[in-house]
Amino acid sequence: MITRRTTRAAVAVHASSLAAVIVVTAAAGRPVIWAGMLAFTGPLLAALVLRPGDPFVRAHLRAALAFNVSIALYLLAIVATLRLTAGSPYTVQLVPFLLFVNMLLAFNWLVFTGIAMHRAGTGQLFTYPLTLPRLGRAHAPSAPTVGSPV
Repeated sequence: MITRRTTRAAVAVHASSLAAVIVVTAAAGRPVIWAGMLAFTGPLLAALVLRPGDPFVRAHLRAALAFNVSIALYLLAIVATLRLTAGSPYTVQLVPFLLFVNMLLAFNWLVFTGIAMHRAGTGQLFTYPLTLPRLGRAHAPSAPTVGSPV
């Protein structure tokens, strides 16, 4: 059965990515566009600290880590595209588009992390929609739900 302790640990796993972005932004002293690239360090540190033995927490940990690594790769692609097209005549059209994509990605990251925290708190599994397919094997199909025996 999923206990309050396991749901709190699962919520902490998802909240750790938010904490990582806040720490990076505070360390930089101002909002930085690359803070989202380091969001995966939160779930990674949570994995090292919690060492989850519970399948419910492990499933949420895998989902959060895969999603945040996917976001880091998306942001890396945006930055690489901006760097490769610097000085190009296409830069005038490309920069506003990529900044819009970056804002859209940041908004979706924030919303999906909030939804994942809610689902973890209520004892449900959650699969992030923007996770890359190779990273997306987020949870085992036999992970327990609320009220089921372990």
